[in-house]
Amino acid sequence: MASLTGSLDGEKRTQLKAWFAAQKARRASPVAAETLSFPLAAADVFGTPAETTGGALGVDFVEARAPHTLVDVGALPESVAGRPRVKSTLRLAQRMGEGGIGAVVWNCGRALAHALPRLPEAAGGAFPAGTAVLELGCGTGLVGLACWLRGADATLTDLPDISPLAEENAIAVAGVDGALPPGLAIEPHAWGTPLSPSLEAAAPYDVVVGSDCLYDAKALPGLLKTLLATTDAKSVVYLAYKRRVEEREQPFFAELEAAFSDVALTKADAVPEAWRGTGLHVVRLAGKRPTPAAA
Repeated sequence: MASLTGSLDGEKRTQLKAWFAAQKARRASPVAAETLSFPLAAADVFGTPAETTGGALGVDFVEARAPHTLVDVGALPESVAGRPRVKSTLRLAQRMGEGGIGAVVWNCGRALAHALPRLPEAAGGAFPAGTAVLELGCGTGLVGLACWLRGADATLTDLPDISPLAEENAIAVAGVDGALPPGLAIEPHAWGTPLSPSLEAAAPYDVVVGSDCLYDAKALPGLLKTLLATTDAKSVVYLAYKRRVEEREQPFFAELEAAFSDVALTKADAVPEAWRGTGLHVVRLAGKRPTPAAA
């Protein structure tokens, strides 16, 4: 810190120190240990005015432009077979200049990674051995990697020009001799396109996760198609969702409710304090409905 601030005048030095302190506090934002609850329906959320306190974009672009960022994923299990012991703060590479907004860590991803130990499927902070997790739109790989560190067999997917970044981060955090460790896979997939043979063979997945996937209305039909192709009635989906444009998001939730019998959201105060008041919720989808038979 001294080397960074030594050449600054007093006011700028104070501002920079305050900024670093704020980032450190945000990464360590505590979340209660009890199981995450989902008491809200989509109608409850859209029936109230959108919260507008800060975080309008859903990402800190000062951090997003940095080549690396730190992400707190909460206390990791003491030991999970085949998983390395790593610190709860992960250092992840970002490539905004090359991959755009898909190659950076968003607040939704931070919140979902931190919420994982509160999910009923990860009671005690770890997924049961053999739990198959699929991450859609993985970006830097944060959430899928956090699932793997908690014991899941995780497959991370994103567009072909983004998925190499997730692999870079996964190898940096958990690689073995420069390669991905057992139980962790990364491959390209564009929403709405046919599943690769390996993805199709592994489907349906026990848990599917995604963070901040609803910002592009043009991508939503493809997202729904991939969700339906990778789940069954026993699957559970968790989406970290930031409310932005009700007119395009509310119809998509109606489609989700037609496809899944249980569509529920957390309260706004269920996420770490740093992102409360920014319209950020975790969505739980379960009970996939039978697909109508083709005529």
